[in-house]
Amino acid sequence: MESKKCFSFTWILENIAYCILEKGEALESPTFIVDTIEKTKWSLRIYPRNITDENNISFYLRRENSKGPDRIEIGYELAFLAADGSILKSLVFQRQAFKKNKGHGEASFETRENVFVKNRFKFLPGGTLMARCRIWKSDGEVKTHGQCVARTRFAVERRCFLWKMEKIRTFKPKKENMLIRSVSSDTPILSLDLRVEQNFIEKAEIIYVFISSAMETATFIFTLEVSLLDSKGIPVDCGQYEVRLNSLVQEEIALPLTKDFLTANSQTFLPNDTLTLLFNCAFSAGVISEGIESISYGIRSECIIPLPANNAFFKNAEVPDVEKNADPLISSKSADVEIQGLKEDIIYMLKENIQCDVKLSVDTETFPAHWFILSARSPVFRAMFKSDMKEKAKERIDIEDLKPDTVRRMLLYMYTDTLEEFQWETACALYTAADKYEILALKDKCSTFLKTNLSLTNACKVLVLADLHQDKDLKSIIQNFILKRDVDIINSDDWKVLMETNAHLAAETMFLKFKK
Repeated sequence: MESKKCFSFTWILENIAYCILEKGEALESPTFIVDTIEKTKWSLRIYPRNITDENNISFYLRRENSKGPDRIEIGYELAFLAADGSILKSLVFQRQAFKKNKGHGEASFETRENVFVKNRFKFLPGGTLMARCRIWKSDGEVKTHGQCVARTRFAVERRCFLWKMEKIRTFKPKKENMLIRSVSSDTPILSLDLRVEQNFIEKAEIIYVFISSAMETATFIFTLEVSLLDSKGIPVDCGQYEVRLNSLVQEEIALPLTKDFLTANSQTFLPNDTLTLLFNCAFSAGVISEGIESISYGIRSECIIPLPANNAFFKNAEVPDVEKNADPLISSKSADVEIQGLKEDIIYMLKENIQCDVKLSVDTETFPAHWFILSARSPVFRAMFKSDMKEKAKERIDIEDLKPDTVRRMLLYMYTDTLEEFQWETACALYTAADKYEILALKDKCSTFLKTNLSLTNACKVLVLADLHQDKDLKSIIQNFILKRDVDIINSDDWKVLMETNAHLAAETMFLKFKK
């Protein structure tokens, strides 16, 4: 198959984790026409939950009613791809007869657990799945390679907010809850209720989040990240949760927080007897956009890797393998392409663990790496390599103050100068990592992101971050931002927290308002 010319259709599905299809319901791709195979029309169908076993994902190629003979024989390949275009799962069918309005494929192509849980990072970088189908003639050969790219996007709305529970030591279940509305339709979507209740199995009072759908009929996916803010406003991860909601069932999430633990650590987590939780939630907005993005002929399909609109582990330049008599402007190699090729080779060695001679141990994950790259990119790692801890560190470096995702992103930048698209919390974490390991260019980029994404709700937190890392430039910009919006910010709960936990910084900022 690799030596044969073929037509390749790549289907990019953004935010597929928020797909709400039930067992036996299919996602249908935009249709595409293969001019080089009798102008036949095709489409892909993916069943996120198999018709007979919802723990499996089904994947089919379907021939639509269009031009061409009633029956045509082809060879084809179905595959799920990584962000760099490499194959994660593939099945090849060398000869299959397709009639109009008929489809063939594999009912148990891959397990849901492998795609959505166990290897989510590989299959869903940035929440995006890349599915590909290659088609070729089982007898003879098409005249030229063809490539088509389509995208389907599941729209997602996200919310970030603080929830404070006062007088936590005497807190009782409350009737009040938080109602979340859709920005696009201004209709209630779901309600959250925060309670402290007795868990008889754990024999302790535990904080629960009760989640109910506010819609009568719709079913949707809701994801929730919860962090506990300490007295300095620094978030402590309390877990990530995914709930499939409908109008009939109320879901509950038991947070890893007991009342006894909080009371015993009241100075750290209960300033003024108040518990502060940071919620980051996301849910499907129920809007799907889709369409064909590009189509080309004369270029081998593996040479153009479609880039997901969201995060990708790293981005490839388009490096076409051009056939004879092609446009010489296309076939010429630029310096950018050569540099990109070098990056791809280096990251390939990292991903395939080729000659890696050190491991970064983070929480429950371990990242193989190369001392040469770490030393070249970070003075801190270089100092480790030169110091007496060289032999010990060569085997493993324990990193206890960073999350696995932060270390992965840091390694990506160190190897490729590439930054994934990130949000505010991710930028803060990556900024901290860059400062710790003195990766100045990365710290600079994170700082630029924080400056350009300042808001009334995050200015105080970024101010604390800048002060902690002695970043005078970032700190000055944030203080100016706060003083220009002093009425809104100084009357906010975030400013109250700042005055309680970092009074000197709050006073210093206010002093600037009156300084001549």
